[in-house]
Amino acid sequence: MDQAFSINNLNDLLKEDREKGGGLEEKFIPDAFAIRIKLFQLNKLRSLSKYRYRAGKTTTAFFDTRISRLNIVIESRKAEHQRLINSELERVSKTIGSKEFRINLVALPTNIDGKRVYGVENSLDQILAVKFVQRMLKILYSIRMPSRDILISQIKSIALDGVPKHIIRADVESFYESVQHKELLDRIHQSPELSVPIKRILTRLMKDYIAISGDLNGLPRGIGISAYLSEIYLSSIDAEIRRIDDLFYYGRYVDDMILMYAPQQKDLAANYLNTLSKVLHGKGLKLNSKTKEISLTEQNGRFDYLGYTFDVSSSTPGVRLSKRKLDKYRSRIDKAFLDYAKKSVFIPKKAAEELVFRCLFLTGNMRLFNRKSNAFIGIYFSNKYITDTTQLFGLDQYYRNKIAGISSPSLKRKLSKLSFEKGFKEKLFRNFNSNQLSELSRGWKHV
Repeated sequence: MDQAFSINNLNDLLKEDREKGGGLEEKFIPDAFAIRIKLFQLNKLRSLSKYRYRAGKTTTAFFDTRISRLNIVIESRKAEHQRLINSELERVSKTIGSKEFRINLVALPTNIDGKRVYGVENSLDQILAVKFVQRMLKILYSIRMPSRDILISQIKSIALDGVPKHIIRADVESFYESVQHKELLDRIHQSPELSVPIKRILTRLMKDYIAISGDLNGLPRGIGISAYLSEIYLSSIDAEIRRIDDLFYYGRYVDDMILMYAPQQKDLAANYLNTLSKVLHGKGLKLNSKTKEISLTEQNGRFDYLGYTFDVSSSTPGVRLSKRKLDKYRSRIDKAFLDYAKKSVFIPKKAAEELVFRCLFLTGNMRLFNRKSNAFIGIYFSNKYITDTTQLFGLDQYYRNKIAGISSPSLKRKLSKLSFEKGFKEKLFRNFNSNQLSELSRGWKHV
């Protein structure tokens, strides 16, 4: 593996960022970005010239001359663009490659779920260093983030098959804050594949985290590298868990675990949770109060996992939205209508447009472009494993109660056409551009 912080490797990261719709070039190399915009316009002009020629609207001589000139200008602009990019990446390469370089952690002012969150210094060398280290960890340790869809589909199929089993829905207490540095760094430094500069950067990151947080262990939440380090840390735990007696299914999404056992003897089931606790304790981790144990050989029950409630009872089996996810939808409905109420007095037209836009988003589906996966999200695609739509009908009732408080008849009519249940059943799609989505995202935070 080429682990050098070379211009070519950094260029690959910048290209990947552009493909995903990121704005690193626009923000940190604005002169190069301005040329990229001009290149886009020149390529459009070249395509138009070809179209006009094929349509017989220009002569061959005129077309040849025009295309020749455009090609010269385009190649010149491309060379200038690459020169500007390489010049900046050469500076970044020297900065990251120096022995003094470190990722500068910054404690963010806002906590998430009561936990401290961190970022990195807002500069191109810091951002590209994080991305590069992430890429190397992913490749060298063969880290593959688990697919939520695959996990949920497997759990739905196995948990509801009617066969007696013992289920533990395990939740680790403050996982990120509990990762033991010595254990993690020993694994990193013992890896012959990982380069010395990357090992040095990771070691300094751990030391800086201790200095900023005041904790002797833990990973900084919010830093992309932490997700990969956590997978490295948990991989040895996964191996131990899979060796537990009677275990036939084990799934994990970060630190959220689901274990299913087929007890050979009923009395053995009493030791499952204790055995799991011992495995985690050996790595400095412990289970929290959200951990749930269900024995389907004796009783029925339900458990939450990744936004769904899995009901494994004999009377009402199925998969539904978790209470937390349902509350999140209600909260967004509340915020949308509250924001409308505040703004409608001063900017009624804009307030109405924003309310309709938010409700269209909540009740519909969309495709995320500018990403390699071209992922689908929305009321259906984010909840497609539920087995009935009763909760969505309830959301519609909640939504219509909010509409009742709107005084504008025309706005009422527009909003009344929208439905969570219909958006789910008919997989209704909406089209939003990137600017609208950015505005929407900011809106949920501030309204």
